[in-house]
Amino acid sequence: MIKKNIFLLFFLCISCTSDDIIRSEKAAFYSIYKNIIVRDSKPRIERDEGKKETYDRKWLSQFNQPIILLSSIDGKRRATLVALGNYKNKLTWVSADGISLSFKDGVLIATRGYSQDIMESKHENFNTLFNLSTKSLNKTYRYLDGQNEYNEVSFSCSISFKKNISSKVLDLTLKTTELTEICTSGESNHTNLYYLLPGTKIVLKSKQWVSESNGYIIIHNYYAFQNNLF
Repeated sequence: MIKKNIFLLFFLCISCTSDDIIRSEKAAFYSIYKNIIVRDSKPRIERDEGKKETYDRKWLSQFNQPIILLSSIDGKRRATLVALGNYKNKLTWVSADGISLSFKDGVLIATRGYSQDIMESKHENFNTLFNLSTKSLNKTYRYLDGQNEYNEVSFSCSISFKKNISSKVLDLTLKTTELTEICTSGESNHTNLYYLLPGTKIVLKSKQWVSESNGYIIIHNYYAFQNNLF
């Protein structure tokens, strides 16, 4: 009952906005969080408390639903997120403490629960991002500030690829294709890294930027391994 009241309060708070994007996404996230209440999913949250967790295929086998693993750059904070919804081709993952991230083909396009959330992102020629011939693209991130006003930041990005990069994923060492995305907007800049299964658009792991205040996160796409690809 406490969990239900928390989520009902959450949706009461966000209902006061009249923005079209928020209204459309509110319906999607309502169904996602409803699933949390109904299914009582409890993704693990791991923190650095002196105990070293071994992330291998044996560890992964204990999960009976799709997961991804998030970690900070220094590796001291980690969390497993479960897949709870697919809305307008956006796959959303949610943690036990309410952090949610939405991806399109492995690319982070929205967050909820951070101090500075990506409310929406737009990528020019998104479908060409993982093509080896792609050299550049433009994208725009839309943020919500403390005054409930939107701030849009447009980035110009250069794209480069490296083949046959050895990547450690779980207890495997795999050859991957590394995509480097260097983006700038005035004095703001960030570099995203994607490690792809060669010859595919499957992102096995990535380092992606959230915002100026939140920096980067590491995303391990363990769903690919749960999907019998290896």
